[in-house]
Amino acid sequence: MLRVLHIISDTNIGGAGRHLLTFLEHFDRTKLAVYVLCPPASLLLEQCVAMGIKTYTSPYLAGDRSFGWRGLSGLIRELGVIARDCRIDIVHTHASFSGRLAAKAVRVPRIVYTKHRMDWGVSRGWFKKKVIAYLNRLTSHRVIAVSLAVKEDLLSDGVPEKKIALIYNGVDIEKLREQARPEKLKSIPCLGNSRVVGMVARLEPEKGHRYFLEASSMVLAKLENVFFIVVGTGSLADDLRETAKNLGISERVLFTGYQDDIAKFIAMMDVMVIPSLTEAFGISMIEGMCLGKPCVASAVGGLVEIAGQDGRVAFLVPPGNAEAIAEKVIFLLENPGFAGSMGSHAAEEVEIRFSAEKMAGEIASLYYEMMKCN
Repeated sequence: MLRVLHIISDTNIGGAGRHLLTFLEHFDRTKLAVYVLCPPASLLLEQCVAMGIKTYTSPYLAGDRSFGWRGLSGLIRELGVIARDCRIDIVHTHASFSGRLAAKAVRVPRIVYTKHRMDWGVSRGWFKKKVIAYLNRLTSHRVIAVSLAVKEDLLSDGVPEKKIALIYNGVDIEKLREQARPEKLKSIPCLGNSRVVGMVARLEPEKGHRYFLEASSMVLAKLENVFFIVVGTGSLADDLRETAKNLGISERVLFTGYQDDIAKFIAMMDVMVIPSLTEAFGISMIEGMCLGKPCVASAVGGLVEIAGQDGRVAFLVPPGNAEAIAEKVIFLLENPGFAGSMGSHAAEEVEIRFSAEKMAGEIASLYYEMMKCN
């Protein structure tokens, strides 16, 4: 049986955390023994433990602590104990560079990492690319790209193509649809009988919430009886509430904060918006599509790969363009027949391309392949 340790430094649960939780729910426990190492304050901790996953914590993974010598040496020491006690064959990190360095230092046989993010706003010269390529060669045997856009990012950084495995994220289709059954939904009084437009994302600059709120204001200027919900938590929570207030729409926008039952909120939506300025993949988009929701998404990164270009399963709009978002949202709200057809096509697309079982199986196959390469 292969023994795999996942290292994730996130304290919030964004795309990387949801990816990991989905894998943990679907890997074959008769063939893999899987462990997790995360920060003590991680929102993942409780959920991993509830699944019966042996989960370790390290304060040296939190924030910037792992990047100083003291933090890295502490992480190396702790990882050495875990690797020895659990006889770890593979360390799988989720964008945790310090985790890869520590795994290399304690001589874990194989190291793989998943790149979950695009290098948004990062300009790299020749020297930086060479350094990154060298460090990637030094600290990982394989790299998982969650989209072709991420693969291109890796290739531009000098990562050899033969080291890159393209594995799309997946969602638990049955679980999402079970959670979204009408009898399981709780009513939110402020929504009333309104049509609902929403988004699900960490409250961070790259997710484009500002453009969602600006578009919401434009929609309300034309249509009545529309409510907007924003699901997620992050550093911009106060700023976004202030933005909604300044736009005069705060009474028509609900900020839910962190939610672990995302399907409940997606199920309430008539239209889902993904206004990201950069997006490696877009898990929230395939969750919405899985539940048959018509989506309006920025034409960036992995969102383009999910949506395609023909407008059959989702609408694409230029990033950072509130007017374009509002135009598509209004069209979908005014044309429920078209919106329903788009949602049906979207649900079929997820079943074919983005199931959790497909993702977990491909990751496991990569592990076996890595262990065969001496």
